[in-house]
Amino acid sequence: MLSSTLEIIGQFLLHKTNVLSTVSLEELMKAERNYHEILRSYWHEKNFLTARWWFLVILSIVPALIWWMVVDKKKVIENTAFGLFYGVSAIFLDSIGSNAMVWTYPVRLTPYINPQLYPYDVGVVIIPFMLVYQRYSSSLKKFIIATGILSLFLAFVAEPSMELLHIYKELTWKHIYSFPIYWSLGLICRAIIKKFKSLENESKLPGSV
Repeated sequence: MLSSTLEIIGQFLLHKTNVLSTVSLEELMKAERNYHEILRSYWHEKNFLTARWWFLVILSIVPALIWWMVVDKKKVIENTAFGLFYGVSAIFLDSIGSNAMVWTYPVRLTPYINPQLYPYDVGVVIIPFMLVYQRYSSSLKKFIIATGILSLFLAFVAEPSMELLHIYKELTWKHIYSFPIYWSLGLICRAIIKKFKSLENESKLPGSV
């Protein structure tokens, strides 16, 4: 029985290997070129210079300017580090979701950037989390509450609003899935920054190497 099962599994793997081996690198590159040509044509015809495209331009610039005006310059490195940790994580997950086709973006700022809606990631998600971190990071309880409220807003107000504007479209994703991800990322990134600060302070103590 076991040998028969192993034989079936072996035949299946061999079949999959043969199918995959029929796809050459040249064919893959050709498919990618075709995809990008279609994407560029779609972008020029449906996105570029439209009202929704200009909205993404504004979303890319204005929140960053607001952050620079209100950021505590004495803690700008710490706040920026938190934003970078959160941003890399958020953009990485956005890339996975986009490529896995669980959501898509009918409107893109440019066809040359992935994830396609990085203005939303930066302007609506990352910078607000940086501002929350700046104000509430000293108290874990307040930070948990503040990031929870922000995560609720992002999942159940910001994302549906982007859908209403036809800038973002969920395929198999649900808004409720986003809430714990936004929230947990904020808490994890705060823990990382606090740990780094603790290590830095320990290194400054007399006798430390």
